[in-house]
Amino acid sequence: MKGGRWQIPVGIAISLLLLYLVFGRVDLRGFLEAFHGADYLLLLPVVGVIFGNMALRALRWNYLLSPVKKVHFSHLLGTLFIGFMANNLLPARMGDVARGYLLGKLERMPKTSSFATLVAEKLLDGITVLSSLFILSFAVKNLRAYPSFKKALSIGGYISLGLFVITLVALFLIKERSETFMRLFKPSGWSENAKRHLYSFRDGLLWSERWDCLLLSVLYSYLTWGTYALAIYLTCLAFGLRVPLSAPFLVMVAICLGTVLPITPGYIGTYHAAVTYSLLLYRVPMETAAAISLVFHALYFLPTTLVGFFYLWRYQLTFSALRDTASS
Repeated sequence: MKGGRWQIPVGIAISLLLLYLVFGRVDLRGFLEAFHGADYLLLLPVVGVIFGNMALRALRWNYLLSPVKKVHFSHLLGTLFIGFMANNLLPARMGDVARGYLLGKLERMPKTSSFATLVAEKLLDGITVLSSLFILSFAVKNLRAYPSFKKALSIGGYISLGLFVITLVALFLIKERSETFMRLFKPSGWSENAKRHLYSFRDGLLWSERWDCLLLSVLYSYLTWGTYALAIYLTCLAFGLRVPLSAPFLVMVAICLGTVLPITPGYIGTYHAAVTYSLLLYRVPMETAAAISLVFHALYFLPTTLVGFFYLWRYQLTFSALRDTASS
C-alpha cells in the first residue's frame, strides 16, 4: 500500500472536482423539488433488482470457478458483498483482492485460481460494456450535440479497450504459452513456488475450455449489466421520467467507463458525473439528473455496504483485518 498512498489525496481531489461539476451547477430550489416530487415507493423494486444483480454476479462467478472446484453459493455471495463493501470504502478496488483471498480461504482452494476468475470477470465485463458502447454510438444521436461528453466516452472507451486487449493477451499467454510468459516477464528464471502460483492461476482459466461455462458466463454478463440498466430505468421512473431504452444503458456504460481507473473511493464523484451528464443528453433538467445520481449511488452503496458488513461479522472478520489482507 505504501506505493499507492498518492491515490487517496488524488482520489479525494478528483471526487471533489466532479462533485462540484455536478452539484455546483444545480439550482438548490429545483434540486429540492426533484426530491419532493419523487415517488419513493417505486424505489423499493430498485433495491430488489440490485440484490438480484448481485445474485447474477455470484452465479457467473460460480460458472467461472466450476472447472476448478464446486463452491458453496453462500460463500460466493458473501464474499461478493464483502468485496463490494470494501470497494465502496477503500481505493483501487481493494475489495476485489480481498474477496479473491477470502473465497480461497473459505473454500480451501488455491487463492491464485480464485484471483484468475476475478480477472476473467473484468474481461467479460469489458466485452459487455464495449459492445454496448459500440451499439449506443449508433443509437444515441444526441451524442453529437454534446462533443465534450462524447469525447469523454471515447477516451474511456479507448482506455477500456487498451486494458481489455492487454488482459486478453496476458491471459492467453498464461493459459496457452506459460513458458513464454515466464521468459517474457522474468528472463532470469522463476522459483518453484512462483511457478506453482502461476499454474494455479492458469487453472482458474479452465472455464474458457468448456463451452457450457463460456457461453453461460457471457450470458450472465449481459444479464448482470442488463439488470443494472433496469435499476437505473426504475430510478428514473421514480422521479417521473420516462426515458428511452437507450438512456439507462448509456448511463450504465458511462459509469463503467468512468470507474475504469478506480482512483476515487466508492466512485464518489465519477459515479454522479456519469449519471448526471448522461441524462442531460435526454434533456433531463440538471437538478433532476443530479438528484437521480445521488439516489442511485446511495441505493447501490448502502445495501451492498451494510450486507457486506453483515457477512464480515458472519465470517468473524474485522474491517481492519480485511483492509490489511487487501493491501498486503
